[in-house]
Amino acid sequence: MKSIRNKLSLATCSLLTTGNASAEAIENAWDVDSSYLYYSEVDRITVNKLIGSAKGFVSTKDTAAIKVVFDAMSGATPTGAVKSGNPLTSTGASGGTGPVGGGTAAPLADFDDTRIAVALDWQHEHTRTFNLNYNGAFSVENDWRSVSGAVTANKETSSRSTKFTLGAAFTFDEMWRTGSTTTPDPMTRVEDNLARGKGQRSTTDLIAGVTKIINRRTVAQLNLAFGLANGYMTDPYKIFSVVDANGIEWDQYYEGRPDSRTRWSITANLNHQTFPGNNNIHLSYRYYSDDWDVQSHTLDYKHRFNFASTNYLEPRLRLYTQSAAEFYQNSFSSPNDGTSPNLPQYLSADYRLDDMSSATAGFTYGIPFSNDADLRTRLEYMYQSFEHSEFDTNKALIFQISYGKRF
Repeated sequence: MKSIRNKLSLATCSLLTTGNASAEAIENAWDVDSSYLYYSEVDRITVNKLIGSAKGFVSTKDTAAIKVVFDAMSGATPTGAVKSGNPLTSTGASGGTGPVGGGTAAPLADFDDTRIAVALDWQHEHTRTFNLNYNGAFSVENDWRSVSGAVTANKETSSRSTKFTLGAAFTFDEMWRTGSTTTPDPMTRVEDNLARGKGQRSTTDLIAGVTKIINRRTVAQLNLAFGLANGYMTDPYKIFSVVDANGIEWDQYYEGRPDSRTRWSITANLNHQTFPGNNNIHLSYRYYSDDWDVQSHTLDYKHRFNFASTNYLEPRLRLYTQSAAEFYQNSFSSPNDGTSPNLPQYLSADYRLDDMSSATAGFTYGIPFSNDADLRTRLEYMYQSFEHSEFDTNKALIFQISYGKRF
């Protein structure tokens, strides 16, 4: 499912500035991590994710990393069709989430998809206070292909109390409907099955950030990000219903979105170690806005309690609110009098573009071992509420178990 797809994002500077690696560290400088994540929505999506990564020094000035992700996704997802008075009972094709080949869509459609992604990272230390990070990634699904690259520069002051970050990333996506090599023409009747070739989209992201050591126990960070996407922005599986004055559906159209999207965000992070308990507090706030009129606020709070046994418990609370896109509508109202509806230029009933609020609560429990290994378990519950969508709530359970080892 595209809403839970993990894409390559532009790397940001670390909150906890670390020293340069010494030559002695090369002999014991590789970290390997593996993880399994289970995500399950009530009566909706289920995701099983496997993640493997390795990172280490290849010289006194170079660090390399590789990350491999495999996703298996299945279940049912909203198509955008209305429930009330909907006479349709069909579902999307396997691998898809909507009508294919002139069919029709029910309010919920089954889908089945897999994804494999590989990301490579190389960091070179040019001087004691300056390094460059190069990143590339490739991702493939049944109906999606993505390739991306990024470069990030980090510059510290001579005292190493402040770090400045500047980066750029470029992503190219190609998408099509499962079972075909086409995407639908936006804002056309589903029954007419008007299609074009594969959809293509390019995205450029820029980031500028500063990390500041406030004192020996507190580190702060501020990031500004800007992104510009151009190309096929429409979801090829999402549709919307045309309804009469009584809310009864009498036709279906493929959604249509603008062919560009400009977005920006500001993120503030704060890490603090308490005294005398030496527990860790992480607080993050993010404001996001784009030219689709979507604005969001995200507040993320984590508090790690370190026990004498070196085990730790980290409760977490994440709150999120979002305004609807300017072209979002649950459905389009038009009389069923034999004439075509007078549609706007853009319209989407995708619940992800609705007014929405979300709360996620849970914890991570970590167990370090004496052989430079550790085990982490994460359990969270997410509740989402939508203002106008046919499916006005969504609930999900998230479980993750991870094992890491240093060699």
